[in-house]
This record gives sequence, C-alpha cells and structure tokens, in this order.
Amino acid sequence: NVLLKARFTGNSGKEYNIDGFYYGTDQWKIRFTPPETGDWRWELTFATPQQTFPAAGSFSVVNSSRSGFLKSNPTNPFRLVLEDDSLFNGVGIGDCILDVNKNGNPLDDWGFDGEFRTGGEEGGYKGSYTDMATYMNAYGSKGAGFNLFRWSVDNCAFKLWETISVEGNRYLSQNGVFGDQLVQALRDNGFRIWMTVFGFSPPYPNAVNNPAEQEAIKKYIRYAVARYGAYIDIWELTNEATPPDEWIKFVASYLRSIDPYNRLISTSWERPHLAEITINSPHWYQKESEFESDSVTTNRISSEKKSSKPVIFGEQGNSEQNWDPGSALRMRLRSWTAFFKEGVLIFWNSSFAKDYKAPVASNIYLGPEERGYIKILQDFTKGFDSQTTITEISISNPHLIRGYALQSPKLYAAYLHAYTNHTTPTSGITVTIDSPSSGSASWISPSSGQVLGTQGVLVGKQTLAVPAFTTD
Repeated sequence: NVLLKARFTGNSGKEYNIDGFYYGTDQWKIRFTPPETGDWRWELTFATPQQTFPAAGSFSVVNSSRSGFLKSNPTNPFRLVLEDDSLFNGVGIGDCILDVNKNGNPLDDWGFDGEFRTGGEEGGYKGSYTDMATYMNAYGSKGAGFNLFRWSVDNCAFKLWETISVEGNRYLSQNGVFGDQLVQALRDNGFRIWMTVFGFSPPYPNAVNNPAEQEAIKKYIRYAVARYGAYIDIWELTNEATPPDEWIKFVASYLRSIDPYNRLISTSWERPHLAEITINSPHWYQKESEFESDSVTTNRISSEKKSSKPVIFGEQGNSEQNWDPGSALRMRLRSWTAFFKEGVLIFWNSSFAKDYKAPVASNIYLGPEERGYIKILQDFTKGFDSQTTITEISISNPHLIRGYALQSPKLYAAYLHAYTNHTTPTSGITVTIDSPSSGSASWISPSSGQVLGTQGVLVGKQTLAVPAFTTD
C-alpha cells in the first residue's frame, strides 16, 4: 500500500487536504484547483510500508479568465451560477465514448454528422466518426456553445476499474489516462463536467451493513475525487440504478466529506427527496408533436420542481429514432422553453447516423442545424442577470401563441411560440409586459438569429407590437 497526501494552505489560512493517485509506472500525482489568488504553501507525504518521504514547497496563484465551479444560485434554487454568481445557462450533451475502430483509443471515435446507414451489418456505411478535437470544436465554446458534458462512466463509455472488491480494488491505469485527456479537453473547450462515477450496477448495494464493502466503495470514491476532482462540477453517483436510499446517503455523504470543493451531487434514477442529493436529475425521452414541444417541456420541468432543487435532465432526447424531420425543431423549442422555465437539458448525442432506433431512449441527432440553433440560444442568454425569475406575459391571441417571460431588476425577456402554425408568418400579435426599466427591445428569430425588429420600451406596463414571425 502507498499513501500520498498533500495539504495546501492559502494566504487566508484556509487548508485543503488532497489525496494523490497512482498515474503510471513510477508516477504518482496530486491535482488541486486553488480557490483564491495569492501565495500558497504545500506539504506532502508519500508513504510506503517501508518508508515515508516528506516534501514541501510554495507557489503563487494569479487571476484566471475561468470562473470556479458551478453552484446553486443563492437567490433561486432552480438556477445554477458560476463562482462569481453570474448566471449559467446549461445546455448539455452526453455521448458514447467507446473504441469503435478497435485501435485501443476510445477518444478518436466520436459520432459526428452521419447520415442514414446502408449495407446492413456486413459492410457498407456504418456511420460517421471523428477525432476529439473536431468534435469539441463543433460542440463546445468555439462552436455551438454546449457547455455541460455528462461523462457517464461504464454507460456506453470505458470503465475506470477492473474490480471494486473487498479483496482489493484494481483500477485500469490506461483508462484513467483516457479520462484525464477527456476532462482536460472538455475544460479547454468551455464545458463544465458532470461525472457519473458508477454505471448501471453500483457495487455492494447493501454495503451500509458491511464495513469491508463500505471500504471498497470508499477507496474508489477517493480515487475518483483525487484524479478528477480538480475538473468536475457535478458528481453523479449512479446511472439508471436503484440501490437503496441508505446506499445513496452513505456514498453521497462520504463523497461530500472528502470533496474539497463541495460540489453539487446527483444520482440516477433521481432521489430528490434525499437531503444528500442536491440536484433532481430525471431522464426524459419523447417524440411529441412539435406544436406541443414547449408545453410538454413546461409540464415536465414544473412536475420536477416540487423538490425545490435544480432540475437537470441528465439524459434528454427522442423516442423511436434519434432523428426525424421534426427533430431539430423539437430540440429548439425544448431548449428555449427549458431556459425560460428554469430547467436544464443534457441531450444524449447520437450523431454517428440518423437511423438509430430504440423503443424509448433513442437519443438525439445533433448535426449542423441543431448546433446552429443552440449557438443562437447561447448567444441570447450570455450575460443574463442571475436575479432573473419567471414572470407574466399577456398575449393578444393566446389561442395562437403561447408565451413565457423572465424578469429581473435589469431586464425583461420573453419567448413566443406560434403553436398552431409553423409555416405562415404571424401578424397583428401584441404582448403586454411590465418592464422594470426603460431601454430598447430586440426581437430575435431563434431559427436564424436574425433581428426581426427593435423598439423603445418605457418603465412599467405597456403593450408592444410583435413583428411577424414564423414558429417562434
């Protein structure tokens, strides 16, 4: 057994105790994200059964352009904010991370902009794949602006362990390195990281009655926190698993006790009734009529808000098939509505081809059209006031248009959907709003980003003419 620990002390006197981890032959590492600028001291202990090796040193931390970890909004339990309390509009993706081409590397096989497959199982076109850099450039901050990635370990993705056992845990060192490369690339491309540490079958579901089984689980949690904790924004304990509540409480409590950054914790299937779980994270797949996508999204989010915790759909997509002619529009309507209803969607991206089918969880195709829609949404929400809350909007013809609105002391925003007609431009629609301040209003097309019109706005209640628009 080898033990590697370090203590980091900042100018303020705060101390952080961080575990190290085995990286590879003759290599051990410690990772730490300093939460404040200034001078830091570190003390390290590397202990083997035969000898202990101490070390110490110091370093300086300067300002960074990156904000700290995600956290709950202190003034609104349904919104997430960054460390500087600026609003975070999460629009996420998850994806399979597998060695499709059998070259030993799961990071160069990302499904990307595929078409319908031909040739059956024995040859022909089986889908389109690309390297990690191309994928990240397309979906991350340099491209569409997706900003939350769910890495679901052992769920259509490589495992980190060979065994988690009372006889001793064995970790897959090369897969650990793949994990390092993944989280570093995600961070470099503007993604916040949601890490699911166990897959469908978490170990020892009755461990609360067995100290040896508890210790095996603890060792793996310590390893995951030590290796990836400096990158992760949200921990998720399991994926679509049903261990007892007592197991969830035990694992969540232990993870929180060793996490130096006090991150948010989720699990799936969701357990929002547990105090140890800080995010409500259901999964949702559906193929509704596009005319109903906004109301379906509203109802799903509203039904999940009863726990008064952030509602983040850890998986979202279509049922029946990942792509169909209405899929991109449904995604656009869901995404805009989710922002206005204080929910977050993490789409399970299956873009290697357009004909992936499953009865329920068919995932979703996020190609150029879909990525373009997300970029327009993320450009719109950039710089939004974190004090924004849901408010009212009155529409002149509610039999044709549904509307959603947000307001803060600094802004008023609205989203309109012509839910009976997606082909003919609207005309003669007005909305009545109560503006918190005077200024200029811009009407924007979510499909193109085009500014459809601008007009002056006064303080208080007033009626505005809506320029003609198609769909939303």
